[in-house]
Amino acid sequence: MGTEAKRVVMRRTNCSCSMPGVWRALSFVRGALVIFHSPRPCAHIAHGMDVGSFHRLRAAGTKVRLSPVPLLTSSLSDAEAIFGGEGRLRECIRFAAEKYQPQAIFIANSCVSGVIGDDTYAVAEEMEQELGLPVSAVSAHGFLDGEYYAGYLDAARVLVDRFMKPAERRAGSVVLLGDCGGVHGEYVKELCRLLGFLSLRVEGQFPSYLALSEMDVVPAAELLIVLGRRSDEKQALLVDLARHIHERFGTPYLADVYAVGSEETKEWLRAVGRLCGREREAEEAIRAEEAAFQRAVDEVRPTLAERRVTFAIGRDLDWFQPKIIMRLLKKAGVELAGVVLLDSFLPGRREVMEEEVARLTDAPIAHEGSREAEALFKAADFVLTTHELTDARLRQIFLALMPSVGWSMEKKLLRDMVHIVCRHESRGGLIYG
Repeated sequence: MGTEAKRVVMRRTNCSCSMPGVWRALSFVRGALVIFHSPRPCAHIAHGMDVGSFHRLRAAGTKVRLSPVPLLTSSLSDAEAIFGGEGRLRECIRFAAEKYQPQAIFIANSCVSGVIGDDTYAVAEEMEQELGLPVSAVSAHGFLDGEYYAGYLDAARVLVDRFMKPAERRAGSVVLLGDCGGVHGEYVKELCRLLGFLSLRVEGQFPSYLALSEMDVVPAAELLIVLGRRSDEKQALLVDLARHIHERFGTPYLADVYAVGSEETKEWLRAVGRLCGREREAEEAIRAEEAAFQRAVDEVRPTLAERRVTFAIGRDLDWFQPKIIMRLLKKAGVELAGVVLLDSFLPGRREVMEEEVARLTDAPIAHEGSREAEALFKAADFVLTTHELTDARLRQIFLALMPSVGWSMEKKLLRDMVHIVCRHESRGGLIYG
């Protein structure tokens, strides 16, 4: 049997739920309380997300432990599914207000509440008048008429429309819009470091990591930076949110350039410099980062020069940009033996990637399972691959979702390539890049 990618489950349609999106947008907004108007088991989604966030922080080496805000469910049962759950929701809101005394309550609708037709907007308005504190319902209904990003962005818009007011602009302040691993993740930490070269300070990350009492930092920011790794329909929704904030408060925003690799990060730094009147500082930062990166390349080049690599790609072009890897191989003096396109693409998408690869390189292109692909794997000193391969004798570097911000990912990949080529010839193995 030839070398194959280990099989992965491919989803051909979007089937995500809006409620985890609402929770992600509000889970660390101090002063808030979230109610899932849903059966009790729906809350396990939020619990799983919190556990995942905790372990990501531990893996990143941070000692910070974020404390999520209270989350309750209205615990819809069979009776409510037949007779309606608005009364159950009112009871839950009263209990939440008395026990936790939040500054605001947010209601996330489930597909059950959508099917039975509960008017959560009317309930929210009624309970706000009764309790004297803001109560807001988010429009999307679980799997019924929304998905993750719909819930996330609906909750964010509620925060903008109800809890922000015009504020005097604060020079040098930046607010990040989006998540990308959270406020303590490697992506955001590296972004903050680069902005420091321009004497810009990140004062908050919206929506998930600002308290209700801190919302004024968004309209007061000198620049709102939309986080992201690519441009697609979902990213466009985040850009629409930035535009909405700009229309309401005049806050400038950057949303057409993303720091997603060394060359791209240079353009991002220049764009930030132009918008904030710091062009000179941006160029100085680029020179400093390029010099540091060149030192890293010079250090590993004697080990990597003239080594042969085969590049195995099984991820869609929307998620994976091969040009960044090929650019790095050229800088390090690594010879590209060829490219193998894996059988992990959705219909028609492998052809799109093949066109892109052919545009970038003259190296041979083969398909998984062919004799040409096997020859390319055997001819390589190591393999860069987006999917783990079944042949354990191959020395593989698994490429995670890439690229990351700035020069950090490329530096790490250089180190990983040195480690893999220095392994004994008889040993294969896998390094997670």
